[in-house]
Amino acid sequence: MPRLALAAKLLAALLAALVFWPALARAQAEPAPEGYVPPGHTEPEAPPPSPIKWRIAADGRPSVALRSPQGIPTVGWGAGVQVTRALIDVGRLRVGVGADFGYERFGDVFFSEPDTSHHLAFMTFAGLLVLDAMLGRVRPYVAAGGGFAVAWYFQPDPHSMTPFANSNTVVGLVVLEAGLSVMVYKDVDIGVAGHFDLTFSSQSLGQPPFAVFSGGVFSPRIQIGFRF
Repeated sequence: MPRLALAAKLLAALLAALVFWPALARAQAEPAPEGYVPPGHTEPEAPPPSPIKWRIAADGRPSVALRSPQGIPTVGWGAGVQVTRALIDVGRLRVGVGADFGYERFGDVFFSEPDTSHHLAFMTFAGLLVLDAMLGRVRPYVAAGGGFAVAWYFQPDPHSMTPFANSNTVVGLVVLEAGLSVMVYKDVDIGVAGHFDLTFSSQSLGQPPFAVFSGGVFSPRIQIGFRF
């Protein structure tokens, strides 16, 4: 009987060792060093940089003035062209530069010739720093930059041949934009963007006097672009 009991104890100890040994071995094993590739496996490769570097886009837009002189509607219209070029690839992200050109007009009359209706207009020119990503057909991006705007303001006097204000000048410009474009056919894409043109000037004009060229414009843009 003592030998049978001893054999039973040894068998139980052996079974316990067989059950708990793998867990104990895993607990004591050191973690694999960073970058270790098991035999028979290959290290995953980063996706190659996109060969598409350039984008040229044209847009039409409603324009919303952040502030406007008395008698000028808050909502106007505009159009423009934007050119960008990616320079540095950081994984899927890219850093690049660009240029933005636009025209925005606010007034009671869409356009007239001679242009003697009450109106405020800006022609903008800006350089951009662009951060974007190529995610298949989708390209999200943000852009910021600065430049200048050629600004016009005309306020007629209904009781005189001499207008209350008739001025054009050059003002400082800061540009902010965020958008998303999707390639729809070959190299053609369609995009949407939110765009701010912030202008700076201390000049006051009109009746009553108002800093007509200082403020800014927000424009939701609908773009048609070409990538290459």
